[in-house]
Amino acid sequence: MRAILRQKLDFRTKLFMTVVISYTLLLGNLQQRYLIVAVAASLLPYILFVSEKRYKEALKGGVLILVASIIQKYFLYNATGMLASLFLFIAMLVLRMLPGLLMGKYTLVSTDMSDLVYSLKKMKIPDEIVIPMTVMARFFYAVREDYSQIKDAMYLHGLTTKRLIFNPLKLFEYRTVPLLMCLTRTADEVGISALTRGMEIGIRRSSISAAKIKGIDAIFFLLMFLLIGFYIRGKYA
Repeated sequence: MRAILRQKLDFRTKLFMTVVISYTLLLGNLQQRYLIVAVAASLLPYILFVSEKRYKEALKGGVLILVASIIQKYFLYNATGMLASLFLFIAMLVLRMLPGLLMGKYTLVSTDMSDLVYSLKKMKIPDEIVIPMTVMARFFYAVREDYSQIKDAMYLHGLTTKRLIFNPLKLFEYRTVPLLMCLTRTADEVGISALTRGMEIGIRRSSISAAKIKGIDAIFFLLMFLLIGFYIRGKYA
């Protein structure tokens, strides 16, 4: 099991898993007919987070999924009061939406940009879609880094959120204004970076990525087809 988790999944596999998990769990058929299968599918993104050594996110998510499953099992047909109904609603929301969102997050954080572009090219996605997606991904990553640096600079000067919570104008001035200034610079830099990497529409470019469908990808594809089978059986059987 440990050896399997150490292997890198292809982006196409992770994208397929994101779509299947999001769709099959969102409609709720699995949770009603095959709760154990739904729980296993819900825990899958957190197991993959363990492979990326994101233990804190995996532990929090796993505990949340298990608690939500227990609440749904014991309150689904026994919820009588307003509070019990609220707990049931939150539990169903967690079980249906959170795994798909977390699988999408795992897909993004575990994929290198070169692998992403190479995989999209292999999927015959047009350059008009690939290039904007690549530029946007680099832009949001740069914005996150800039925002983190702004927060660190404010902390060094004693301008924490706790001190400025009752002075929203200063909080806006010290945090949002520098971020807006960085955004204009970052947008230009990302655009120039895309040009220097040879990302032009209709121009074939080489790639250093060695991404390909491996045995581990075939295993997860098989698991997703099994999940689709349980979903169809739960819906139409």
